[in-house]
Amino acid sequence: MAKRLVINADDFGETEHINRSIIKCYTQGAVTDVSFLVVGESFEHALGLAKENGIKRAGIHLALTGDFKPVSPAQSVSTLIGADAKFSRNHRTFLAKYFFGTINTGEIYTEFKNQISKIKTRGIEVSHLDSHEHIHMVPGILKITIKLMKEEGIRHIRFPQEKVNLFSKLTDPAASARNILLSFMCTLSKKTLNTSGTKRNDNFLGHARALRLKKKELIRAIAGLKEGLTELSCHPGKRAEETDTLCDAGFIKELKAHSIELVPH
Repeated sequence: MAKRLVINADDFGETEHINRSIIKCYTQGAVTDVSFLVVGESFEHALGLAKENGIKRAGIHLALTGDFKPVSPAQSVSTLIGADAKFSRNHRTFLAKYFFGTINTGEIYTEFKNQISKIKTRGIEVSHLDSHEHIHMVPGILKITIKLMKEEGIRHIRFPQEKVNLFSKLTDPAASARNILLSFMCTLSKKTLNTSGTKRNDNFLGHARALRLKKKELIRAIAGLKEGLTELSCHPGKRAEETDTLCDAGFIKELKAHSIELVPH
């Protein structure tokens, strides 16, 4: 089995700076796919750049958290937003509300449906789904996401279960704790995914070192890449070093040296 690698840039639409960095890494670097943040303040700017650069298929970075307003009218998703009409600021706040039963799951369906519709009506074919803070991996939310995938004809979903080495656990315990929580969610959801008829990546990179990907670390990860489809989640524009690495000729050379095929979803 070949070693295939999707390098997916998240948050396309968050800011114009991020949008330009993503397009640079897509046209000049190693990024092979992008995910639109439909609720981002610069979604229209991202859409324009996509059309200028021939991007007709892309993913959606579904969001229920962060400093964003929903696509849906506020009155139809009232349990998802606060007094400022924005989502919960982070996954911790959202999950507390979700597990205490104060979130209306029907509103999650409505908001996700509207986020998908917003991009499809603008002429972009949706190739895959992932989400801000990997919120789609919460078991109940995953079922909603899969239901929508079947309705909308979307085949591929991100499975962000990442193995973290002991060194990373010791040097960054906070990130390690987040990764343990996500891995637990992924384990709970694996059976649901396996019986859903959807497609997913075999391996994943990018959560444990989110926003801090460095060339040496990436080259080390690539050297140990397993067979099958691996997805690397990245965030060009949020850290200059990450953008530079993804556009580095040496990094791209390393990919070829290890017989890794770069592919989109």
